[in-house]
Formats: sequence, structure tokens, C-alpha cells
Amino acid sequence: MKYFITIALALLIILASIIGYRQNIFNIVTLPYDDEQIGLQEQIIIHFSHVVAENTPKGLAAAKFAELVKEKTNGRVLVQVYPNGILYNDETELQALQKNEVQMIAPTFSKMTDLLPRWQVLDLPFVFEDEQQIKSLYEKSELKTMLLDELEQKKIKGLDFWHNGFKQIAANEQLIRETGDFTSLRIRIMASDLLRHQFQLLDAVPITTSFGNVYYEIERKGVEAQENTISNIYSKGFHTYEKNITLSNHGILGYAVLMNESFWDSLDGEIQQHIMDALNEMRNWQFDVSVEINNDSLRELESLPEVNIYSLTAEEKTEWKERLAPIYYYYEKEIDVTYYKLLLEHIENN
Repeated sequence: MKYFITIALALLIILASIIGYRQNIFNIVTLPYDDEQIGLQEQIIIHFSHVVAENTPKGLAAAKFAELVKEKTNGRVLVQVYPNGILYNDETELQALQKNEVQMIAPTFSKMTDLLPRWQVLDLPFVFEDEQQIKSLYEKSELKTMLLDELEQKKIKGLDFWHNGFKQIAANEQLIRETGDFTSLRIRIMASDLLRHQFQLLDAVPITTSFGNVYYEIERKGVEAQENTISNIYSKGFHTYEKNITLSNHGILGYAVLMNESFWDSLDGEIQQHIMDALNEMRNWQFDVSVEINNDSLRELESLPEVNIYSLTAEEKTEWKERLAPIYYYYEKEIDVTYYKLLLEHIENN
């Protein structure tokens, strides 16, 4: 009896399998859609490349932006973020954007200056006195609008500005206090003629290298110092060699959020609006987070007994400003007087 029951169950299973196969029950292939259904379900991928760590102001902003865009488009648009220069470094990402090899990047303002020299206005030292003046520039200002509009001539869509913080000086051998401490100092800078001129006025030796190579250059003593924000100095471990950090607040480090123009133009108006809504919604959050991260990173560095941190006195800062005074004349006369005046007006009114 058990034998016949087993045979009967086996026949039932075989019969069920045949029926299932004929009815396509076990087929896991997605069912076909008509053209309209496919159009509605089509997903748009934005490849967003940047060169810093994920726990930095830019890294967190990129992740937040991706989250908001996905939410606002109900998953139709996905932003895939590639941090730490895993796709392109800060010397190649702009060209990759123009070729649409990636659709979004957020380079520093300084990186824009080879392409558009008037952007050097944001590299001028000792212009901003506090974070609020910078925040108001990023929120809404005529200068910001004009700078972003300039990108159209390079087939790039300028979307927004993101903040990192004030730049400080980190050095290997000694604390930098007086301007004489810069004499013959090999200091890493970003690619900017104005930054090069700035440190030449201090009798330093400016050396341009990509962000991804900075640690290597410090380690092999190719450079002896750099200017950077506290968050970058801490997150990249630069302080393990550059243990002498001068809080100078001499310049700002910000990012231009950019998209390939042809890709932007290919998006429908609704998607474009969702992207701008995401950026507008996160703007104050991004700025505040950057300030918080820099403050937290400073506290971490202050807790390390091997790291020396020094704040410039008012007299020392005055000395730096006096040595750098010719740089304002250089920008005004050699680059663009209009942008310079707009910047000064903004500072005066904020």
C-alpha cells in the first residue's frame, strides 16, 4: 500500500509541474510592459564623483542629496555617489564631467579658476570675518548667481555652492605664526594662480598637487605644509605628519555643485525641479553640518598630545594681511573689478 501511495504522490507532483510549466507559473522573468509602462518605470542614474571622505562636509552632503532626490522622485532618479576619488581625482573630474563620463561633481572653487579665472575672487584671503557672511553668500547673492551663470559657456550647469569651512595652515616642523615663518616653506596649494601669488607674497614655495596625492607628498617631505580645513586635515590623517596647526581663518574652502549641461537638459522639467528642491532643502543643513564637523574635528585634534594648535593673535593676523595686501590690487586690476566690488559690497552688507 505504501508503494502505491508513493507512486501516486510522485505522479501528482509530476502532473502539477507540467501544468505549472505550461502556465508559466515558475517563470521569474519580469512580465512585459507596453511602451508607456516602460517609460513610466525608466530609472535615471546620476553618477556623482567626489574626492573626499564620506564623513566630511562634502561626503555627507552628497549622501544627503542622493537620499532626497530618491525620495522626491519616488525612486525614479538614483544618485550613485563615488567618494574618495575612486573614479576621478580632483585634476581629472572636471574633464570627466564635460565628457559626461560622470554627471555630477563638486570641485573646490579653486579648481574652477583655470577654466574661469574670475572665480579666483573666492580665493582672496581675509575677506570673510565669520561664518554668517559666507552663509549669506551661499544662500542668495548676486555674486553667486553670476559665478554659476559663467559655467554655461563651458557647457556645465551650475547648481549650488556647498560649504566646508575656513582654511588653516598645517605644517610639519614648526608652528606658523609670523609671516617670516613662510620663508622658503614648500606649501601645498590647490591649482589657482591667485593662491600661488598669495604664498609667493609670503616668500613661500607653493606646490600644486592633487588632493589624493597630498598624504604621499607630506610623507616623503615633498611638501612641508598645506592650507586646508580642519575637517580635511583630520579625516585624511594629515595631522599624523603635520602636527603643527595654525588657526588662521585666512581663506575659505567651498564647493561648486555641478552637472553636465547636456545631461541636465535631457531631464524633464519636473525632474529638474526635484533636483533643485533637494538642493534648496538641504542648503542650511549642509552649511550647519560643515561647521559642526569642523568643530568636532578640532576638538579631536586638541585632545591629541602630539598635535600643537595655535590661534593667530590680532597683531599676527594684521601682519599677514599687510603682507598680502597687494593681492587685492592684483585681482582688481588683472582679473575683474566687478566681481571684486560685488564681494566687498556683500561683506559690507552682511
